Amino acid sequence: MTDISFIVQSAIPWVLYIFTILGAIICLMQKDSLRMAVLTSITGFAIAAIYQVLLAPDVALTQAVVGAAIVPTLVALAILKTREEPVSKEDGDS
Repeated sequence: MTDISFIVQSAIPWVLYIFTILGAIICLMQKDSLRMAVLTSITGFAIAAIYQVLLAPDVALTQAVVGAAIVPTLVALAILKTREEPVSKEDGDS
C-alpha cells in the first residue's frame, strides 16, 4: 500500500510540471493578445499548485492571487484599453 502512495506523491508534481509547460506553450501559440492574457492564468494557477505540493502554502497563495488573477486581469484591461477600433471604408478618408 505504501508503494502506491509513493508513486502518487511522486507523480503529482510531474503532472503539474507538464501542465504548466503545456499551458505556457498554448499561451504562446495564441495570436490574439487578449486570449493570451487570459490563458496566462492557467500557468499561474499551475505554478501555485506546484508551490502547494512542495509545501510552501504562503508562496502558493501569493502566486494564486498575483499570477493567476491580478496579472492576467491587468494585462487584459490594458489590451482592451489600447485596442484601436477598425476603420471602415465609409468612415476613413479616401
